[in-house]
Amino acid sequence: MTVSPNLRPVSSDPEALRRRLAARFDLALHDVQIGATTFRVLKVRDSNVLLEAILPEVFARDERLPYWADVWSSSVELARWCLEEADLQGKRILEIGCGLGLAGIAAAHAGACVTLSDYDRDALAFAEFNAATNLSPSRASGVRLLYLDWRDLPSLQPFDMIIGADVAYERSSFNALIDVLRKLLKPSGVALLTEPDRTIGADFFVMIVEHGFQISTTARPVVWEGRTNTINRVLLWHDEVA
Repeated sequence: MTVSPNLRPVSSDPEALRRRLAARFDLALHDVQIGATTFRVLKVRDSNVLLEAILPEVFARDERLPYWADVWSSSVELARWCLEEADLQGKRILEIGCGLGLAGIAAAHAGACVTLSDYDRDALAFAEFNAATNLSPSRASGVRLLYLDWRDLPSLQPFDMIIGADVAYERSSFNALIDVLRKLLKPSGVALLTEPDRTIGADFFVMIVEHGFQISTTARPVVWEGRTNTINRVLLWHDEVA
């Protein structure tokens, strides 16, 4: 592991951050209702614009696509899980592939000390703004931002919990994702993952059991933007804890 110089606090000047984002993106605010709590999420108005702007040589390097720029039903369910069901008070939590930051922000709202991480620096900028504007100053002060490449993990104290929404979508990243869970989750820790009901996600969870983890899976219908999606909620822990 390498020591990460990229762990940093949330900006105390979200308006300056919004101006920098507005200079590069067409922005929109999207209200996400989780129980009695409404989160106002800043996002890219049309993520297809970002998709069309990707240069072939950039895509060829690591096949990175701007999935971070949308609010997905998996992240809505993970946010609800964090806010309404999980006991997160005082826990150190890492959100992997945080995108716009919704689930991690919900975890911070529930009293966790959260590190929002992503491989895309633009995603981290949006997540930073959303954390600064959706959390009280005291809650936001417990949030950190981390540029995280799963293939080159920094030296970090393992977390009580790792959360992630829709992170098992590329087979080529499976081994790196397992490394994240093995190295950055405490031996006594648990991971909360939400995934759409699709074959590639099921294949990942078969693989991770083979690498020494236990899982418990439940399916939940999630209504988002007028559609009902089946989201698999996966609780995951190290096998030796069982």
